[in-house]
Amino acid sequence: METGPGVVEAISSPAKRGIFARLDAKLCSLALLERSKGARKLLDLSIRGIEVEPIPAYLDEAHRAIVVSNYPSVSQTLRAVLKVACRLPGEEFRLKGIGRPEAVTHANMVLKALGIGNLIFPVHKDKAGAYRLRNKIVKEVLAHVEGTGHVLWMSVTGRTRGNGLLEGDLRTGVALFSARKRVPLVPMGLVTREKKGRLRVVKIRFGEPIDPPDERALGDFERADFLMDFSRLALCQVAKLLPPGQRGDFENVDEKLEETERRLGIHEG
Repeated sequence: METGPGVVEAISSPAKRGIFARLDAKLCSLALLERSKGARKLLDLSIRGIEVEPIPAYLDEAHRAIVVSNYPSVSQTLRAVLKVACRLPGEEFRLKGIGRPEAVTHANMVLKALGIGNLIFPVHKDKAGAYRLRNKIVKEVLAHVEGTGHVLWMSVTGRTRGNGLLEGDLRTGVALFSARKRVPLVPMGLVTREKKGRLRVVKIRFGEPIDPPDERALGDFERADFLMDFSRLALCQVAKLLPPGQRGDFENVDEKLEETERRLGIHEG
């Protein structure tokens, strides 16, 4: 005769889940990166194999910025962004990023203790399979970029193919946040090298800040074109920081940059 689980087993399974949930919440509440400068220094030292150019003056604690980069992989991009975040000057932890929720849900115990859940604004996949920010999260992002010295990281594309530089996968969120809050974009190039069949970020480079053009007088259709072109401009500037062969759809970056600047009227007299 078949029997169900014993009383001890029936109680222990949900009980264990409850214990693990409480331990997980306690671990996440430590938020070491936000609380401790020493924790930031230790994390910076523990992320090895990545050369970082000196942090530019326009990323000091007196400036707001939206950092945009290519997107070689979820894990490698996260490592690079965390390393830069730990090196930003100032007493407070200043950077938050927009990323997939699995960066939090699949985080190991160390990342949870560091407070990774507080540092990522999660995107969610819609019915069409595209990652989007929910309205509540959009408001939180806008509030963050308004803060003095706050830095936001974003990728301009949502896929890692082509080193995250696919022109057909352009997302306009970065242009929208920059234009709405008048926050400059700072290009960041993640240079990669293949090691044991996998791409690894080996160097981080920074470009000059891009101030958002004034688009307040544009109509709806013109604004849509502007957001696409401004997003494309950001990708062009990221591509220029990467060596040939790592620029995805932007190998002919000089031509694309010239065309995009012309469309935005940047060099028109």
